[in-house]
Amino acid sequence: MLSAKDIMTTDVVTIGQNATVQEAIELLLEKHISGLPVVDAHGKLVGIVTEFALLVIAYDESIRQEKVLKHMSTELITVGPDQPVSKVVDLCLTHRVRRLPVVDEGRLLGLIARRDVLEGVYRPEAEECAV
Repeated sequence: MLSAKDIMTTDVVTIGQNATVQEAIELLLEKHISGLPVVDAHGKLVGIVTEFALLVIAYDESIRQEKVLKHMSTELITVGPDQPVSKVVDLCLTHRVRRLPVVDEGRLLGLIARRDVLEGVYRPEAEECAV
């Protein structure tokens, strides 16, 4: 059975909670991503900051110098590495989230985007058809 660890991205772009909004925006734009897990100095996941949350900069340019921790979401929906992909899909659909952090004892191991689920489920079938 396919699990979270089978489809997660392990090379995750993260940001520290004391980084500025400016730094977060620059990283989002540079890496062409829509969200950043926020981690502490020990790699523990403490939040997620998304481009959606940072849209407030359009109303107030001074926000650029504020800390990410002021704009990150701390109500996190996560999965463990051994969770079946069906559980990942259930959480994505139920909570309408684009990405799910994979954690073990609070430490960020990886990230699963909706695209990762599609690729994980589709590719094995596509490869079988090509044989």
